[in-house]
Amino acid sequence: MARSRPQIPEKFESIEQIQNFWDKHSTSDYWDEMQDVELQLSPALKAKLELRKLYHLLDFTAEQIAEIEARARREKVNSKELIRRWILQHV
Repeated sequence: MARSRPQIPEKFESIEQIQNFWDKHSTSDYWDEMQDVELQLSPALKAKLELRKLYHLLDFTAEQIAEIEARARREKVNSKELIRRWILQHV
């Protein structure tokens, strides 16, 4: 038997109402009402996310990331290019 669920309000009056609603309800109960959206990122944000993904892939600590970024600034290159150089020096 399908369980009943409240309808998603057509309009929320505040951010707090949105938060309240989703704190009490699971999005999985409303999956059939969800719509796909196309997300477009600015080139700067996309580059930042790709860099964060690279840091994660290489398992750098926060301290290592800070040092890489400081060194990249000193060398006037972006962090990705600096890491790429280091790798190519050892291949």
